[in-house]
Amino acid sequence: MEEERWPPRAKKMKVSPSSSGLWSLPDEVVVNCLAQAQISRFDLAALAIASKSHRSLVSSPELLELRRRMGCTETCLYVCMRISPDPSSPPGWFILSPHHRLNPIPSNPCQAPESSSYVAVDGGIYVLGGLIDGHRTQDVWFLDCFSHTWNRAPSMKMPRASASANLVDGRIYVSGGCVEEKANPINWSEVFDLKTQTWGHWYLPKLRFSFCQSVVIEEEKKVYAVDEGRRSFYLLPSECLFWRFSKTSDDFIPGTRNDWCAIGKLLFCRGTCGRILWCEPSELLWKPVMGLEEHYDICRLSTNSAGNIVIFWNSHLRQTWLWSAEISLRREQGEIWGKMEWSDAVFKLDSLSHSSKILFSASVLVSAK
Repeated sequence: MEEERWPPRAKKMKVSPSSSGLWSLPDEVVVNCLAQAQISRFDLAALAIASKSHRSLVSSPELLELRRRMGCTETCLYVCMRISPDPSSPPGWFILSPHHRLNPIPSNPCQAPESSSYVAVDGGIYVLGGLIDGHRTQDVWFLDCFSHTWNRAPSMKMPRASASANLVDGRIYVSGGCVEEKANPINWSEVFDLKTQTWGHWYLPKLRFSFCQSVVIEEEKKVYAVDEGRRSFYLLPSECLFWRFSKTSDDFIPGTRNDWCAIGKLLFCRGTCGRILWCEPSELLWKPVMGLEEHYDICRLSTNSAGNIVIFWNSHLRQTWLWSAEISLRREQGEIWGKMEWSDAVFKLDSLSHSSKILFSASVLVSAK
């Protein structure tokens, strides 16, 4: 006996895309309508798979040029994640869709599997150095977040792994991560000019310990950092100024304050036991964000364009899923309070991905070129 379905499914009608609605108009009118509506890239991609005629119009140079002239921009969150059980395999790259799913984008087969540094800029992400077969590399790659293509950028002067890299005023300032025997005050640090695409020297005294966390306060153009010896610093890279805080950060133990990020003039990080912490950069005295009753085993913390925090964690109930949530923030009576705006399962991990690890996540402003 055939199973009865409720509610009964309506019969689908096949309608030619060229015979109804928007698609009955001339191509140039459709292109203009799509550009004027400022449809997101996700919706354009959905249109592209509907039919050959849809795909032809969505990918047309005319639509791209119109979107560029109109200044169409959108901010997307990108994630770099190691999901293969083979540690020598390059990591995968994903984009978070409006429906809270991580959609794969082309990965870079030449990217170092581990210990790279990442810097998000308008339009893309730089991947600097890393370890390939246990050896440091000076390679630099650029992910174009509009076309999702990879381009080789000028190499660093020194091979580096797990270096500190920060964007300040259109320049990427890189320090540390060198082979100790080859490092000196001249090559300990270097700077990359995004406009000229050239590397130059940036003087920073060679430190006994490498920076393990660093973050930029954009309004102040300062870099705040802590090294593996628990010493705190702040830097003005553009003026080659460098200060050390008067005391060691007693509130910092390497591995307990991860994924530093800045929202306004405050710092946030991922603490232990699933806690989200915040502090004033001049004090580095971390306090918990209030109002978050559930504590997840957070594996990555970052910010988005709305000034909110985005977290990721693994769930092992029934099936292994990577989950994500967005948390808005407010300041009240000297405390920071968080409110969960949404949470969802964003990516299903297969049985071989038990050792998966998010290496990087960040929001990128993307516009048509």
